[in-house]
Amino acid sequence: MKKILSVIVGFMMLMMIPGISIGSDASPAKKAKAAKFKAAVNKPYVSVQGGVAFLTDSDVDAGIRSTAMDFDPGYALGVAAGYKMGKYRVEGEIGYQKNEVDEALSGRRTSGDMKAYSFLVNGYYDIATKTRFTPYLTAGIGVAKVDGDFNRIAHVDDTAFAYQVGAGVAYAVNRALAVDLKYRYMDTVDDFGFGNTNPEFSTHNVFLGLRYCF
Repeated sequence: MKKILSVIVGFMMLMMIPGISIGSDASPAKKAKAAKFKAAVNKPYVSVQGGVAFLTDSDVDAGIRSTAMDFDPGYALGVAAGYKMGKYRVEGEIGYQKNEVDEALSGRRTSGDMKAYSFLVNGYYDIATKTRFTPYLTAGIGVAKVDGDFNRIAHVDDTAFAYQVGAGVAYAVNRALAVDLKYRYMDTVDDFGFGNTNPEFSTHNVFLGLRYCF
């Protein structure tokens, strides 16, 4: 619970966006300059990303039988739409991830895969530099729907609360387009349950993506 509270607090801090106010006695020139600056830093955007997904070992309890699953590196994809407000960004993201079972660490011969569909609301804090590179921090909350098939051991089809934390760096190709490199850790609050099976889901992902600001 402490882990979840810390993630929620961090997410709320990212969302605490200071407003920009313009005094009523400001001159027309100052108002025009402020409006131009606001238009330059406040804008909607869309993004796409893809990368490598490293799903951690999962302990699967299937009633009288249990085993630990090891997974091959898989792939992860995502699309998002959001709004940039100065140093801050907020977005809605839809993601997909798939990993194949490598082996059962308990010695049983096992095949199968685990797929995850994630729906997240993410916050970002951009760290301004005087170069084309912009480092950033990110955190998000949402839900993850996991579909796992493990040969003769367990089947999972369940949804749980999920969260993510990460960091990355963006390179501005021009005023509208940026190339994005990001590391993310995503986990679920509870293990997934379907019948008497209880697999775990947590993943370390590395993404390369593109972001376009309108």
